[in-house]
Amino acid sequence: MSCLCLLFQYLIVGVSAAPLNEFSGQYGHLSADQAFQQFLANNLEFIAKIKDKSQGLRNIFCRDLLLCKEEELTALKEQMHLDAPPLDQCHSSSYNLENCFNQVQSGLHTYHSRFPILEKVLSKNTVAVSRLRRDIEDLQSNFRQQMEHMSIVPVNFPSAEVSFPTPFHEQAGGYLLLCNLQHSLETLIRALRPLLRP
Repeated sequence: MSCLCLLFQYLIVGVSAAPLNEFSGQYGHLSADQAFQQFLANNLEFIAKIKDKSQGLRNIFCRDLLLCKEEELTALKEQMHLDAPPLDQCHSSSYNLENCFNQVQSGLHTYHSRFPILEKVLSKNTVAVSRLRRDIEDLQSNFRQQMEHMSIVPVNFPSAEVSFPTPFHEQAGGYLLLCNLQHSLETLIRALRPLLRP
C-alpha cells in the first residue's frame, strides 16, 4: 500500500512539473517571434530589478518604522481593502495572454497612483521612491507598447480609492503597497518566464 502511495506522489509531482499546455500550444508561435522574445528577456530582467528595489524600500520600513512582517498586518489590510490588484488571468490555471497584459497594465497604473503615500511616509528617501516610481512608469510603457504591437485592445479597470485615517494607517498602507507590488511582480515573472525561448 505504501508503494502505491509513493507511486501516486511521483505521478503528482511529474504532472505538476510538466510544461503548461497553454505555452506549448496556444502561445507556442510566440517562441519564433523575435520582437516578443526580446520584450520578454528585457522585461523579465527589469521586473527582477524592480522587485529588488521594492525590497530595499521594505527594508527601510523595517529599520525605521518597525514594519517588517506582512502577516502581522492582515486584519488592517482587510479593513482598508488593500489587496493587490487582480492578476488572476496571469495564473497558470486560467492563463490568457491578452487579459493578463490588460490586468498588468491596470495593476501598474494602480500602484503608480498610490505612490504619493510612499513619498509621504518615506520622505527621507525620496530619491529611492522616485526611482521606483519611474521604473513602474517605464514597465507600464513597455507593456503598453507591446500590447499595441500585438494589437491587444486595452481595457480600463476601475481602481478603488484608499483613505488612511491615521499616520499609522499611512505607514502600514505604504508597507502593504510594497508587499503587494512584490507579489504582483512574482506572479508576472511566473507568467512570462515559460514563454521565453530556452
